[in-house]
Amino acid sequence: MRTRTYRALTLLSVCAALGCGGGGGGSETLTTPSTSSPPLTPATPNDVLVQNDRFSPTTLTVAKGTTVKWTWASCTGGSDPYGGGTGQICYDHNVTWDGTGAPSATQSEGTYQRAFDTPGTYAYHCAVHGAAMSGTVVVQ
Repeated sequence: MRTRTYRALTLLSVCAALGCGGGGGGSETLTTPSTSSPPLTPATPNDVLVQNDRFSPTTLTVAKGTTVKWTWASCTGGSDPYGGGTGQICYDHNVTWDGTGAPSATQSEGTYQRAFDTPGTYAYHCAVHGAAMSGTVVVQ
């Protein structure tokens, strides 16, 4: 009986966290990542991390002809000591361009790439979280 009560309270805590977490309308999903977690800093100067409620870096300056890669690093949590799975919560994000360009898929893991052949400033945001989660690519 005590185990059932504890598991019920744990489930309620997870449900409460899902209802409030991510800051953007409840599109979070509970998943088990298929690969190891990406590093918390961009792997190369042309990489952007898609993290919970932010892009890192928020502004990236690149040369004309550069391909920029966005890598999702939006899973939080760890192992569930009670055998209920990984306990990781992964938040959905995407890259939506404020001007021209096809958006990325809305996803909680993976990558997205875009080549920049024309100089200019390219603003983008996460459609799930709005303007509060935005970034810029400056092409010289």
